[in-house]
Amino acid sequence: MTASWLGIDIGTSALKALLISDDGVVLARSSVPYQDASTGPGALDEQDPAIWVDAAQAAVRECVREGGVPSGIGLTGQVPTLVLVDETGAVVRPAMTWRDARAVTEAEELERELGPSEPHIGMDLPWSPAHLPAKLRWLAAHEPEAVRRSRHVLQPKDYLGLLLTGSTLSDAWSVKGIGHIRTGLASKAVMDACGWDADVCPPTAEPWASRGATVGGTFGLPDGIDVSVGWSDALCSMLAVGAFDRPIAFILTGTSEIVGMSTARSTGEAPGLYRIPIDCAPRNVLYGPTQSSGGTAVWLARVFDVPVEALPDIAAGARGAVPPVFVPYISGERAPLWRPDVRAVLAGLDAEDGRPEIVRSVLNGISLSAADVLDIAAETAGETFDAIHIAGRGAADLAWKTIRLQTLGRPVLFHREPFVAALGAAMLGRAAATGGDLGSDLGSDLDRLRGAPTVCEPTPSDIDASTKALADYRSVSSFAQCWRTS
Repeated sequence: MTASWLGIDIGTSALKALLISDDGVVLARSSVPYQDASTGPGALDEQDPAIWVDAAQAAVRECVREGGVPSGIGLTGQVPTLVLVDETGAVVRPAMTWRDARAVTEAEELERELGPSEPHIGMDLPWSPAHLPAKLRWLAAHEPEAVRRSRHVLQPKDYLGLLLTGSTLSDAWSVKGIGHIRTGLASKAVMDACGWDADVCPPTAEPWASRGATVGGTFGLPDGIDVSVGWSDALCSMLAVGAFDRPIAFILTGTSEIVGMSTARSTGEAPGLYRIPIDCAPRNVLYGPTQSSGGTAVWLARVFDVPVEALPDIAAGARGAVPPVFVPYISGERAPLWRPDVRAVLAGLDAEDGRPEIVRSVLNGISLSAADVLDIAAETAGETFDAIHIAGRGAADLAWKTIRLQTLGRPVLFHREPFVAALGAAMLGRAAATGGDLGSDLGSDLDRLRGAPTVCEPTPSDIDASTKALADYRSVSSFAQCWRTS
């Protein structure tokens, strides 16, 4: 009987599971949207981990029913999202998601007190309210009882791993900010500044290692199935498109976009981007998460009362070659700005513009925000890239083809698997069960789990249009950054 691998991705708006055979055949997919996901002051700011558990139970059972019991399980999910559990593993309070931006004051205080983050955690991580340190400091100031009750600070995939195996293991990249990315050990200086005991930080291991085997019949699974330590959704998606096999440029779509490039070179820090050193992954990577891509499309669909899937076709009806310019900062921006206060701007409207032109400008803006990050990554790495791999939700929808080609100006490889992070997690599940190492012997074995992408080539006019569009985008972005900043 052919072995199969189950990848579980705890997303921001839904949990996804993918069961794939060892020869690359998808046996089952399941996506379970969260009901009543928001419990905090803003949409998706906080989530009750119980919704992940309910969704995981439904998704795993559906995959097992359609494709059988997996040979190994891999985990991934949204990062950095703060999950606090007590000594028994019970959740202390709702999880503070990566979108939770209330800890602005705490982030500023940490920057003043600790200075550059690199000496403390091994990388230049912004002291942003999105990251773990500011969230922990906010909790120490506002919810001391939650601090007192907490025994472990986990990520969503590690909380699910705890339920499946009893292990609190994490990986060094997922706990960046409170742990050192090269040693995997807690940063005592950071934890002290946050008002927490460093012992709450989880132990770490390689993402592709086994955290243990399933016990207790969780989610209806038999005991004894190896479960991976797991990785962030960003790095699992990079794994799935081959970024750790060879140098490539990529855009990974979802509620936000993960944009960057892997490289054979050792690079310095990039302004506004993350740098994954060779210590943490099989290749060096420069990348940045944007704040809202799919989220911006959902917002736009709500404004015009149309399905999200209809937006590219509406945009195709836009008149003229140059639509208005939009920067998609509807909820602030992460890479490359790291500013929760900045907001979206739509510029260049005229009296003849209507819904098609506005939709086109917003979708262009989503893609141009990725082009902006890619240019910063390439400039820092001192490299160019010939093509761009695009994967994730909606990536294989060729209705996006014109938009991507005219804003990126390079050949685009559209990957077919919509659950790209779950595919990467399934690859980790295979490694955990077989004892493989992503940095050496598993490359060719994992490659067969990826489907061949669809390649689309830009025309000379697409290349010219992309150059002008990016220049206009950056001009409007500069305006957005100085408008109403007080």
